[in-house]
Amino acid sequence: MSDGRVKSFAADPPGSIIYGYIKSGGKEMIRGGSSITEGIGQGRITANLQPDIHLVDDALKIEDADTIAMLYRLLDEEGIYLGASSALNVVAAYQMAKILGPGKTIVTMLCDGAYRYQSRLFSRKWLESKDLIGAIPKHLEKYIVLA
Repeated sequence: MSDGRVKSFAADPPGSIIYGYIKSGGKEMIRGGSSITEGIGQGRITANLQPDIHLVDDALKIEDADTIAMLYRLLDEEGIYLGASSALNVVAAYQMAKILGPGKTIVTMLCDGAYRYQSRLFSRKWLESKDLIGAIPKHLEKYIVLA
């Protein structure tokens, strides 16, 4: 469609098969683990994705620790109160910018807000239960406002 000018990359959390499926050229559908993100990270190729999955050029697996660290950075540095799915997309966009280098335009979606998940994302107990407390830089722990 774009004669190669536009590239599409899937950002996938742990536990999803989409990363492996794309990387293997549609041969692997292995699901392992889980993620803090809700509503993304499928265990199957859905009917609405199947006809167009060939349009995805590559995939990135984004770890939960990177997602949660970005979520806190975006709150602190940009004042943006995002959910985990949006933070995952920003991590992927950041990684793509490093891969593609200067002069490229990177576009991503900010698809959720933290207000729906605040009882978890800003809870010390929940972060500890997911072994994510260490992913948050010390100077950003001030945003962990729930016990």
